[in-house]
Amino acid sequence: MSNTSGSGVQLPQPPMTDWIRSCASLALRSGAPLSADYGGARQRILEMSKGRCIFEMIEPGRFLGFRGAEARVGRMSVKFLSWDCEGRYETSTWRTHDHHLALHIPLRGSFEARQGGDWIEVAPGAALVVSAAGELRRRWEGPCDLLNIMIDRDALDQSVTREAFAGPDGVLHFPDLTLIDLAGAQTLTRFVEMIVRDLETDNSAFSDPAVGIEAERVLLQLLLRTMRQEVERRPIHERYRIVPAYMRRAERLIRERHAEQLDIGAIAQGSGVSPRTLQYGFRKYRRATPMAFLRDIRLSFARRALIDGRGASIRAVATSVGYCSDSQFSRDYRASFGESPSETRRTMRG
Repeated sequence: MSNTSGSGVQLPQPPMTDWIRSCASLALRSGAPLSADYGGARQRILEMSKGRCIFEMIEPGRFLGFRGAEARVGRMSVKFLSWDCEGRYETSTWRTHDHHLALHIPLRGSFEARQGGDWIEVAPGAALVVSAAGELRRRWEGPCDLLNIMIDRDALDQSVTREAFAGPDGVLHFPDLTLIDLAGAQTLTRFVEMIVRDLETDNSAFSDPAVGIEAERVLLQLLLRTMRQEVERRPIHERYRIVPAYMRRAERLIRERHAEQLDIGAIAQGSGVSPRTLQYGFRKYRRATPMAFLRDIRLSFARRALIDGRGASIRAVATSVGYCSDSQFSRDYRASFGESPSETRRTMRG
């Protein structure tokens, strides 16, 4: 794939062939199993995504294999996914309001992505940044290698607060989907390449927790810098969204106490603000109500329990995450994930 500037000067492309080699080496070293059939690949993807991502065949074709490997860098998850197939496939990922920021980099083969709007194409030499809540769909056909980097939401908020966009009161807001030309973001590209190359070595520096946290911070700053131009095209009141401390307290309380019978008053009291301020904060900073945020967290924990298959009944799973009504749990679960709790369990049990 070539890239030419307006002056006719050839711009360098990311060394995708080398990245594929490094990622494949990482997959082999990690002992990641090869799923040679569609059902096995579907289950493996569910497990790697903790139940958030559903893999579907939308046009039949020979399925030759899937392999996925994962490594940790600080709080980041670095994943290498490789499909070898001849049909047309799609993934659907349900993203909650506290979901990580995701950087999707195709190494071989293009894919299309959509989150609420039109489909956009993402080809080697580009990267897709996903930050917003809601359903993300991706589809492709033929062989595909993909590098995914998942960055913790708290790390993003802290990084923005400390360094990246100190400005007027408000909240930093990215578009649902942002496409980055890696040839125009060479420092970011080289840093990602350095991480990938390091992870395949016997003595990876980035696997050290202290080094990994610093690498996460640098990668976030490079990513935010790359996206700055997109953000600065917005009106001044939309550019900056610095999440206040009470919102972090509220979200932490919800995650830690999601199984309890929480209401607005209890969450507000634990956050140190009034219920009215809490409602306003969630509308402004998360585009949701506190109870919708709580529901998403409960459903996420429930799906993980169903995927793990720990033997508990569906009623026990619902109760363990704070639901008093089985029917309400089933309705919310289907609305979020497109299938019933029992269908998730059947899929995981083959």
